[in-house]
Amino acid sequence: MSTDSRSTDRSTPAPSPERRESRIISHLRDLVALTGPSGGEEDVARALLRAARPLADSVDIDAFGNVVAVRRAAERAEGGEGARRLIIAAHTDEVGFRVRQVTAQGFLRLEKVGGTDDRILPATRVWVRTGAGRLLGVIGTKSAHLLADTDRQRVVPYTELYVDVGARSAEEATDMGIRLGDPVGFVGELAELGKGSGRYIAHALDDRAGCAVLLALLERYRDTPPPVTLIVAFTVQEEVGLRGAQAVASAHQADVALALDMTAADDTPEVQGGHLSLGAGPAIKVMDFSTLAHPAVRRGLLAAAQAGGIAVQHELLKGIGTDAGALQYAGKGIPTGAVSVANRFTHSPVEVLDERDLEGALDLLHGFVALLPDLDLRFLAEEKD
Repeated sequence: MSTDSRSTDRSTPAPSPERRESRIISHLRDLVALTGPSGGEEDVARALLRAARPLADSVDIDAFGNVVAVRRAAERAEGGEGARRLIIAAHTDEVGFRVRQVTAQGFLRLEKVGGTDDRILPATRVWVRTGAGRLLGVIGTKSAHLLADTDRQRVVPYTELYVDVGARSAEEATDMGIRLGDPVGFVGELAELGKGSGRYIAHALDDRAGCAVLLALLERYRDTPPPVTLIVAFTVQEEVGLRGAQAVASAHQADVALALDMTAADDTPEVQGGHLSLGAGPAIKVMDFSTLAHPAVRRGLLAAAQAGGIAVQHELLKGIGTDAGALQYAGKGIPTGAVSVANRFTHSPVEVLDERDLEGALDLLHGFVALLPDLDLRFLAEEKD
């Protein structure tokens, strides 16, 4: 989920023995352990290539870095037309930073990649991903004992912040393998809040959770081909302008497209918006700043929800955009929509979602695929007498 520009560590906790971990959560646990800010998604791409290869007829990575898995449909009955083609995209990148400067004292200055909030950055642990591996660092903050009154009333802009990696000089930082431009991302691991809540916390749930759902969708067609050809795109650079999805839209012909992404829940005490809540089901997008969902796609998603008894929400949120905003321009323009999952504390190290919403999104996509061969994709639905 990108923000409108106008507007781990591997030692993760073991799943509770009381409840078997779902495939979505298992995939998500692996994916959030990786560091991949926009333009630096290499480790995520490698993991997705490994995971998707046994599940698709072809899996490739393009020059941009998008991983595209194609699961071909069985052709329609003899003499029938070829199967429809559906692009479903989820982005691999996370908001983060790049090393902009190494100071003489060995501290790192950062440049933002994507829409992070300066308020939450001080005292945050980060990974610096060097050519030789990841290094742990922390974004510095003035000790409480040294704060002046003006400090307590001020949000420190990211340009004044720095990362402490333990180096005593620029030379020590260089000896650690740090170079200008190295990706920097939040430290995090997937963990369940409370006990048995089914609500999970990690950085980069936006949108590694979408990637995990799409892997689980491909698993449903491991033995039986889908009724349409699925082009599952794990895209790059969504957080900086839907760039990877633009390349996918140019390279792949399709009849319809969907994005699967996170969206901002407003169900916490300081907001109380009553629009999107955790645990209330996946959201069918109506509009955001990047797209207005095609009416035929919305009709199909609503029909799939009704057929499957899936509770859904409706998303109208102008402050965000998704890969749907780029996919809609594929070919001469194709019917496009999006499915969203409500996410608290977005673009932070402590994003929170509800597993039931992820499972609902998986069921909704599966139901939409089942209906797609016969879905009327015209802008104006045929009127009944």
